[in-house]
Amino acid sequence: MVGIIALPNPASVALHEKLGFKRVGVNKGASYKFGHYIDVGMWQLAL
Repeated sequence: MVGIIALPNPASVALHEKLGFKRVGVNKGASYKFGHYIDVGMWQLAL
């Protein structure tokens, strides 16, 4: 299972990690939101 999180988002990161997801990477400037580019993090959980 994969979780994609717009960063920074400490609440979402904490939730995913509490559920057992592990951070596997970050795409720098991969998304455009609120007038600027943001990083997007990827978390993974093996089922």
